[in-house]
Amino acid sequence: MDVQVYRLKVIEGKENVAEEWLAFLKANKETAEKTLENEKVYFEAYFKEYIGDQMYIYLFMMSKDHEFANNTAFNSSNELDKKHFEYLNACIDRNESNTMNSEVFMDNLKDKTL
Repeated sequence: MDVQVYRLKVIEGKENVAEEWLAFLKANKETAEKTLENEKVYFEAYFKEYIGDQMYIYLFMMSKDHEFANNTAFNSSNELDKKHFEYLNACIDRNESNTMNSEVFMDNLKDKTL
């Protein structure tokens, strides 16, 4: 299982687009959750943080295979996925963002009541 945290730097002046993106994901949560199955993604969570005036979005993702999940999502013909990447491309500085892989991962996923 792959577990990553993406730290995505929002382009200065594009904070409103980032807020729209997060609102879009929240409004379309049920549809988005259905796309995760095809990508073999078990969990995604989005967070935002301001450090001074700089906005960051963090994405915590747990998947069967990180590369497979990203390739499947990037190549998807699903309208929700397309809109998701349209927002991402409009507001995220990919040169100033990074991915952190887990060093230690513990879970209690067997308990389905969580």
